[in-house]
Amino acid sequence: MESKISYLNAKLAAVAEREKKREEREKKREEEIAEAKEVENKSDGSEQEGDENDKSDKESEGDEE
Repeated sequence: MESKISYLNAKLAAVAEREKKREEREKKREEEIAEAKEVENKSDGSEQEGDENDKSDKESEGDEE
């Protein structure tokens, strides 16, 4: 009976360790996704600023004519 308890305790510890590693991978993945979204948002913002600058340059050119 004690050997079964020891065996099951070892199995339980192994399952707990796998679960911990899975949670760590999941957390890391979520952080990577958040970083990618942040970079995407920053790049979207810079493209919009560039478009606005292009519009103002075209307006300025039109005023000079």
